[in-house]
Amino acid sequence: MTDTFKHHLELLIACVIYGTVGIYMQQLEDMSIGSIIFYRIFFGLTALLFYLSITRNLGQLALKRKKKYLLLLGILYVLQMFSYYSAIRYLGASSAVLLLYTDPIYLTILAPLLLGEKNTGKTILALFLGLIGVFYITRPEGGFEQVELGSSYLKGVLFGLTGGLFSSGVIISVRYLRDEYNGLTQLFWQSAISLFFLSPFAVSVPRDILTGNLPVLVLFGVLITGIGAVFYIRGVTGVNAITGSLFTLLEPVSCMFFDYTVLGSSIHSGMLTGCIFILAAAIVISLDDSVSPIKLFFLNKAASGKRAFVRKKPVLRAEDK
Repeated sequence: MTDTFKHHLELLIACVIYGTVGIYMQQLEDMSIGSIIFYRIFFGLTALLFYLSITRNLGQLALKRKKKYLLLLGILYVLQMFSYYSAIRYLGASSAVLLLYTDPIYLTILAPLLLGEKNTGKTILALFLGLIGVFYITRPEGGFEQVELGSSYLKGVLFGLTGGLFSSGVIISVRYLRDEYNGLTQLFWQSAISLFFLSPFAVSVPRDILTGNLPVLVLFGVLITGIGAVFYIRGVTGVNAITGSLFTLLEPVSCMFFDYTVLGSSIHSGMLTGCIFILAAAIVISLDDSVSPIKLFFLNKAASGKRAFVRKKPVLRAEDK
């Protein structure tokens, strides 16, 4: 097995694992979103510590500079997860993951303000495509006039869009910290900080409910935060930024596949159309600056990609979708 194939396989496995989130969310009963996130992160962090121990890499967890930005990363991570999982509860995994992928829209606006990066024709095109995608994804089959104020559908859409906003904040924080902390170190500390803020939710779960959901929680945490994240980090560090971004296309595709085949959720035409536009926006921002976005648009090579807008090299996508 060549190194290139190995890294591609690791990314493939990670994205397929991330796509199973909707299955676990449906199986977890009578638990709040906060308590689900706490125990998922807890068991995932335990698995991560075990991995670092057997690979003798615990030393890389040492704190260096920019500690307050690690704290900010942890807080943004909690907010992203809470919004994303709430959207899954209200909308289903397919719509939720696509709305989470709207972060290029926010990054187009926030990166110039926070990182001093100028928008280009490429980023403006990505913003345009992303907005069209959001329209189609959030539009019910019967039209917006069918949506009642305060309905579960509207709540799900708002949580999904908020999740995309916090996701963009996570990406910006990851970029700022990447020269000080590697992917695993950021994953560890954002998870540890998350546990601190989510601890009140942990003690609020009745013992019988926690016991009944424990097997699913353990599997959920170990697979998503542990195995999935490790595979992703190992894979993404061995490929270039564009390849890594393109491979993350498999996450929403995987999520929609499991949502449709395992959970029996319906996928309407508007969702598929929105998916094409949002993933097209993601691939546009993943391309090297030498690639013309106009040429890309007219050649219609809009497949998809993710999370390379504020970076020139691949970094950890701190989400555990």
